[in-house]
Amino acid sequence: MKAKRPKVSAPKAAPVDETSQGERDVLAHAYKTGLIMGWKRDIERGYRLTLGDRRDEYVESAKLASYLERLSKGAA
Repeated sequence: MKAKRPKVSAPKAAPVDETSQGERDVLAHAYKTGLIMGWKRDIERGYRLTLGDRRDEYVESAKLASYLERLSKGAA
């Protein structure tokens, strides 16, 4: 009796990354300087940023750079 072999299916396409290079650079700099602990792209809301005190903030993509600048100055 032959062993059953699993069917090989075509690999699924990777999700499209809509993060621009500029946004990635800003987020990476904020992470490296300790302003944020992490981030995730949320298609409906923009970005979910995890701050140092472990709370999450949702920020629109258009307002990301200004939000992180305010955060670095302590006004956010």
